[in-house]
Amino acid sequence: MTDWVETTSIGTFKSEDLTKPGIVFRYNRYLYRTQGKHIANGGMGAVYELERRDDDTGAVEAVVGKVFHSNYLSQLRTDEVTRRDHHNNLAAMARIAAIEHPNILPTYVSAPISDNYLFVTPRMGMTLLEAIPKHNLTPRARTKLLVQALEGLATLHAARLIHRDFTLRNILVDDGANVAYVFDFDLAMSLDDLGVQNYRSYYKGRIFGSPGWSVAPETIDQALMDSPINTSLDIYAIGGALHGLFTDQLLYGPSDDMWALLIRIAEGVVVGGKSKVHYPDGFPLVLRTSIEGCIERDPSQRFPSVQAVVQELRGNLRELPDERPSRKAARVVEKTKTNEAIALATHDPTITSELVESAERAVFDWGYAVERSLGRVRGHPIFLAAPRVDMVESGQFPDANIFPKLVTVIDLTKIPDPRRFVENWQQHFWPTLKRVRQGLLTSLHKVIYDANTSSLLLFSEYVDEPRFGDRVAELDLNIDGALALGFVVIRQVAALHEHGMAHNNISPSALLFKGAAATRTVMPAMIGLVEPAMGAEAMAGDCRGLAAMILAWLRPNRVAALHVRIKPMFEALRTRLSAAFDKQVKTPSIDELMAMISDALALVDFNFSVLRDSGGDLQEYGLLLISLRLYHLLWPSVPVVSARPTQPSLH
Repeated sequence: MTDWVETTSIGTFKSEDLTKPGIVFRYNRYLYRTQGKHIANGGMGAVYELERRDDDTGAVEAVVGKVFHSNYLSQLRTDEVTRRDHHNNLAAMARIAAIEHPNILPTYVSAPISDNYLFVTPRMGMTLLEAIPKHNLTPRARTKLLVQALEGLATLHAARLIHRDFTLRNILVDDGANVAYVFDFDLAMSLDDLGVQNYRSYYKGRIFGSPGWSVAPETIDQALMDSPINTSLDIYAIGGALHGLFTDQLLYGPSDDMWALLIRIAEGVVVGGKSKVHYPDGFPLVLRTSIEGCIERDPSQRFPSVQAVVQELRGNLRELPDERPSRKAARVVEKTKTNEAIALATHDPTITSELVESAERAVFDWGYAVERSLGRVRGHPIFLAAPRVDMVESGQFPDANIFPKLVTVIDLTKIPDPRRFVENWQQHFWPTLKRVRQGLLTSLHKVIYDANTSSLLLFSEYVDEPRFGDRVAELDLNIDGALALGFVVIRQVAALHEHGMAHNNISPSALLFKGAAATRTVMPAMIGLVEPAMGAEAMAGDCRGLAAMILAWLRPNRVAALHVRIKPMFEALRTRLSAAFDKQVKTPSIDELMAMISDALALVDFNFSVLRDSGGDLQEYGLLLISLRLYHLLWPSVPVVSARPTQPSLH
């Protein structure tokens, strides 16, 4: 065929030739022909469409070619660290090209050209991250594909090669989502080429990888930088990939503030087995030990090998649901329900069928369908909404997280200054909430302005069998339980105040409790964030609301039963909390309120006092106390846990 006639050699081929159709060059027994179509840009290079033809069979295959960006090539000429890493990477990619494995994407061409370097690989349909909604993958199917990619990664490790950027975006799947391939070896290195190197001497303060996914604490934290470079770097990244299979929330919180993200990565979310990882509702917790075993802050405490991770995952596959989410969603959405039925199902007579219809229109274009009404929060209707079945089945649903959501629909036509209200949400409230969401403050998932219905949509994670704070006042909490709950909730609100933002809806009904039956733990969260505010007066209102709740939890009969030595101090505490509402007395700040409750808790709980003096994790201990005192009261059908939190070591 004339259009497969060689027009240039690979040695004279230029990177700009990829932008032109019909240029043909030979590499071994294959001819390659450019299509002149740009596909994508990566961090280091650009990808273009090509075809290749087998001399022996005449078969033609769609492939992609990648070359480095010109600015990267310029950096090679001027930056020693980049140049050294580049040479090591080219050597590693040459070794990877020689490896044949069913879960490593083949490299057809890895060769220098006239002005660049060319890599050619098969053209695959999509990444694993894209395949989850496209193919409506079940939790088990997603995990199986990741395990396949891990088999490829284990083969690299056996050859003493490390990937350094193992993420869901660097795993490709075939058209049927049956086979997974690890790819994108732009940062790969051979340990044999490094010799004895640690992160301090080799990285020299540079960031390599994808922060929030594959950038490990030892690469950025001064205390860990002397760790030897080894395969534990990739094992850390496996944890982020596992977590990302089921949620679009990063392990370390939002990435809009890169410096803050890097600080959180350095601090770690799993330290010595103690975890602060946030798992959205519906997350398969059978994977928790696998995730946390990968992302230990100290690399020496992670899984020893990829095969160890694979072995644990294979053992847990049967525990993962294998029912397609579309069928689950279909049951949740229940298309046969009418808006009238939804309206009648709520106990709030103000939720009319017209209101439900308006909410349905507002969420429809964003991929959701209203399932039922849940009443109102601060006057705004709130609904349970599930992903639309048609969008999930067609692969058009935008998120990997396909669990139902709570959506608060704010009618902007009823807001005095709607433009400023939306701007505040977009520029202040939502960015702040994304920064503090790791602190259990809110389960808010995303905020959307729907211009068609003049609505602001607040999507939150759905909590199964929640309990609310208005029930706590009816319960006979111990003094330590009441103070621990106050301490944890104050810390959550304090995270907002640090950014000049007030919750502006502090009330018992806005306090949600999420229970975990497997561990009998309780996680409190101040929800109801629909109309936050800025400024000192609004923050003072928060403090008054917090004081009122804690005052209600400190039952007089419990205070009266205290030891004679400390009882006067608690009577004084109740007086100070009551004074928060006295217009003649200055309302305590959030820090003053925190100090009052912390001092009181230290009086009745020796463990808390020791932890406070030694700089221990007060948040974690507070949650242990809350769980001990509250779980069996809020979920009485579950057997009571009688064990008290263990006393911390003084050594």
